[in-house]
Amino acid sequence: MAKENLTTDISQVLTFPFKDEAWVKKIAIASVLIFVSFIPVFPVVLLLGYLAEIIRRIAVDQEQPSLPEWDDLNSFFQDGFRLFGAGALYMIPATLLMLIGYACMFIPAFIAEVGGLSTEQGIVLMLAGNLAGFGLMGIGTLMTMVTGVILPVAGSHAVVKRDFAAAFKFGEIWNIIKANWSGFLVAFLIIIGGSTVLFYGSYFLVLTVILCCLYPFALSIVAAYLALVGSVLVADAYRVGVMNLPAEKDS
Repeated sequence: MAKENLTTDISQVLTFPFKDEAWVKKIAIASVLIFVSFIPVFPVVLLLGYLAEIIRRIAVDQEQPSLPEWDDLNSFFQDGFRLFGAGALYMIPATLLMLIGYACMFIPAFIAEVGGLSTEQGIVLMLAGNLAGFGLMGIGTLMTMVTGVILPVAGSHAVVKRDFAAAFKFGEIWNIIKANWSGFLVAFLIIIGGSTVLFYGSYFLVLTVILCCLYPFALSIVAAYLALVGSVLVADAYRVGVMNLPAEKDS
């Protein structure tokens, strides 16, 4: 059983991004990368690499939360591509199920239209397609939720091991989660709660005519802050999980 949930005080985690002398510049860079994330791959990869450095400092070097300098871009890209690739592979099953679900909903209508079916046959076919489609999309949504819980831990494992394949060592990942399940639960609840409060708070900008144009920028800043804090919370829960592993599994 885990002896601790998190080793870092929650208030320190929530405020650490603002304790760096250059916090405005560092958070601004992260915010810009999120703002331009419509550009394929590279902004997201660079940001993921930056978060990987934060995770490694906490989980491996046992350091307190801090903002790294944006100076080791080569390392950031290497770690970022590792996390990006792992995330893409994790999302494939759920994405395929949802796409098949959409197809099941629309293809029967097309067949009924061009296939010369009777009205009754067309209705039965479309009902069956809708039922299958909703079922598959529901399963896909559930898989997405499960993936959203496992992927941060799997990504942390890959970062710590500096090995892409480590993200798919499910036995090791599950042992770490079990060793500190309450810590991960606390981390995810804080992330979800903080996301809800901050995103709805920034949404109030839309209600004003003048400030509504600032909403995309505010959203990027909020997302950057949540990414930084979330990476610390997951890394700290991961660190405690590894600490709580039985000796024979920690070798």
